[in-house]
Amino acid sequence: MSKEKDVKIEKAQIDFEQDMIEIEKAERERKQYTSPGRKTQNKIRRRRIITGAVFSVLAFIGVLSIISGVVKTGRKILDNSGEKQEYNNLLTTLVMYDPLPFETPDAADQRVLLASSVWAAIMNEDMTVYETNEFGETLLPAVDVDKYFAKVFGTQLQLTHGTFTDSDVEFVYNAEKAAYIIPATNFPTGFAPQVEKIKTSFSEKTVTVGYLSPRTSWADTSERTVSKYVDYIFEKQDGQFALVAIRESAMKVELPQVSPTPDLAQTTN
Repeated sequence: MSKEKDVKIEKAQIDFEQDMIEIEKAERERKQYTSPGRKTQNKIRRRRIITGAVFSVLAFIGVLSIISGVVKTGRKILDNSGEKQEYNNLLTTLVMYDPLPFETPDAADQRVLLASSVWAAIMNEDMTVYETNEFGETLLPAVDVDKYFAKVFGTQLQLTHGTFTDSDVEFVYNAEKAAYIIPATNFPTGFAPQVEKIKTSFSEKTVTVGYLSPRTSWADTSERTVSKYVDYIFEKQDGQFALVAIRESAMKVELPQVSPTPDLAQTTN
């Protein structure tokens, strides 16, 4: 009986050991399929490092792009030379006549507004495409004069067309043709605009213009200096800025410093 019991115990031990062997084998197989080897682990580690580096570079490039965009926007805001040139072109013929200050366009010298608009059309349009009369004089349509007037003063104010004299030269208005007869004459000399600064709010824009001194003749090539500064006030009307006032500017021309005259009495002593 005791011998039979020992056999059973021995058999149970053998079965237990066999089961442990099977378990260890199964565990090794599981690890073989589920756990990467050293080389695989190194590859995964390197892949993670490269991926992280790529994302870091991309993030750095993104930050640089944002900074570059902010800098470019700032430069664009500070450097408004393009807008200044636009107003130089827009105000060329008006500044030439040195109009008196006004608070509403209705109070301005209407002859100056008309003459400056006619000259703006002459300067910017192709005069060769217009009709001519029997004397070979060009007929400038009033509608084109209105177009350049509206660029400065907007569409809420209308020009009153008619014959006018400019520097002893008569610009005859032909009511039948609704056009101006343009005489053979030189472009008048006068002040030239040099926009110094532009201050813009939501509905108003102040354009400070330096008046460059007139040339003494067409052959005068000397450097022009600023004689004075004038503020041109624009207000937003129908989606565009229209000139509504001209005012004396707080910006003043700096006068050259003059050395004091020596006291002759002290000099002789």
